Amino acid sequence: MRHTTRVVLALTFLTACAFSCWAVGDEDPFAFDIGLRLFGADIGIGYRGLALLPNADTTIWAYVGGGYETEHYYRDPSGDFLAPGSLAPGGVFDGLNAAFQRIEGAWRLGVDQGFAWNDRTKTNLVEAFLFYRGRYDINQIQPGLVLYNASILDKDGILLNTLQAGLGYNDLLFNKKNKTQSGFAAEASAEWGPAFFFNTLIGNSDFIRFNATFRAFLPLYDAAPSGSANLLSIYAGEFAAIDYAIGIGQAVPLYIRQSFGGRIQTTGLGGDVRGVDNGGYDANLKAVNNLELRVNLPSICWPDLVPGVVVFFDAGYYDQVGEIGTPTPTPSGIVASTGAGIYIDLLDLASIAAYVEYRLDSINADGQHLWPFNVEFGMHF
Repeated sequence: MRHTTRVVLALTFLTACAFSCWAVGDEDPFAFDIGLRLFGADIGIGYRGLALLPNADTTIWAYVGGGYETEHYYRDPSGDFLAPGSLAPGGVFDGLNAAFQRIEGAWRLGVDQGFAWNDRTKTNLVEAFLFYRGRYDINQIQPGLVLYNASILDKDGILLNTLQAGLGYNDLLFNKKNKTQSGFAAEASAEWGPAFFFNTLIGNSDFIRFNATFRAFLPLYDAAPSGSANLLSIYAGEFAAIDYAIGIGQAVPLYIRQSFGGRIQTTGLGGDVRGVDNGGYDANLKAVNNLELRVNLPSICWPDLVPGVVVFFDAGYYDQVGEIGTPTPTPSGIVASTGAGIYIDLLDLASIAAYVEYRLDSINADGQHLWPFNVEFGMHF
């Protein structure tokens, strides 16, 4: 949702968001992961008091959450992506609204099992994970919405149950003084949502998807490495992901097409590429690459209240390969954007960022290149 109300509510929740990522000390067997949304929350409780292997953490996780979300749908009644400018005044679908409201509930249960320890980060260096994931979406649709005219099976909502397994590598280290990160992390996973797993009760799902993600950070400059608080520090970051979902006799559900998989599931190509139609380009195959340069400015009042400036370049690729009813060769393309933003690190617990985003490859469905002000809870990656 890119509206003025989002900005106002973001400021209202600013203090609460400082507690959105909290974990107790290493000596405590319990860990907590609390993430706030604009209207909603996701709460995770982990138990790590049972070590299955020496010199590695075993964490059993249970998550529950939900929210009232503004989502978007950018396909015409035939299933093709909306053409650039088609929702703008005078466009083919002038007067329709791509945004719709979704009531969402989500839950997860699983385990992270380490196989090697990282003395630098004090976390598992290599770990495997296995999760059961469930969600129940209710889409509130009405005449005048693009989704109202869609022919997809999960137009009104979905009950989705999946099994997810994967491997992860983590060598990311956060510098508490200058607020930079260093190192890299990678993850590969598969997620399976078979029809027999209660996936035909609401909607109709039968699919498997594969995902790989990579993120890396490189410190470039620290003006006061021996100081007690950050003066000026600069670092670069990169995030890359590729996601491919295969429908087994049924079309891949909208939520799966509109998200990148893995343990932390993100918006999808429209959204992960900033400035592009949020929720757009929901193809079975998609990839994204985000490049950022972050400049941490002098701390404000406290060492752990640090503002900053970020400059970014995003690019993504989509291909409708494997989608039911698409022509051959399958439609594909590249989207790209650039922009800048400001952010503030809140006591190492959370952050809030505001961006100006400019789409490079085309205009959006509403006829615009520019998103003048978009707020995100947390950094983009």
